[in-house]
Amino acid sequence: MQREILVVDSDRSRRTRLQAILVGTGSRVAAEAADPEEAMRLATMTSPHVAIVAGGPPQADGIHLVGRLATEHGIPTLLLLPPGLPPDIAWATQAGMMGFLVDPVDPITLRAALEVAYCRFLDLLALKREAETLRRSLEARKVIERAKGLLMDRDGIAEQEAFARLRRASMDRQRPMAEVARAVILAAEVNDRSR
Repeated sequence: MQREILVVDSDRSRRTRLQAILVGTGSRVAAEAADPEEAMRLATMTSPHVAIVAGGPPQADGIHLVGRLATEHGIPTLLLLPPGLPPDIAWATQAGMMGFLVDPVDPITLRAALEVAYCRFLDLLALKREAETLRRSLEARKVIERAKGLLMDRDGIAEQEAFARLRRASMDRQRPMAEVARAVILAAEVNDRSR
């Protein structure tokens, strides 16, 4: 599949060389930027699949940009390093880097790195969504359990009956059960305060 790439590098000749390699591998350069602010603006306008960010001394700007592209735009990023410069792997990984390349870039390596970065980033997003869904589900369960306990104490009913009441109220009002449970908890808190 043809990937849209954002190239970020202050060195114009390296950007031009990288663009030629990308086109030769079947990718398309969506945009080129010379600095992080321009890169963020172009990322909004072009929505590339992957960004390649040159990171030489000082690396902080490039690594900070990696994090911003990942979190603000959902764009996986490869860090392009000059030969002999050891990458700060821990810092770059925490920022959201999906891989790094050493200049000069080999076309076959570049194509593989782009695909891996893109696919791994999609996997990571799916895991984050799944974790968020599980977190919400667990939170809803806790709220429902608390509301059941309040109903059981207040009305002297069994757990099954308390659950059935919450479920009926949820269906009657066409609202999620956790929302009904929160209303029960709020009503109990208001009642307790008014005593």
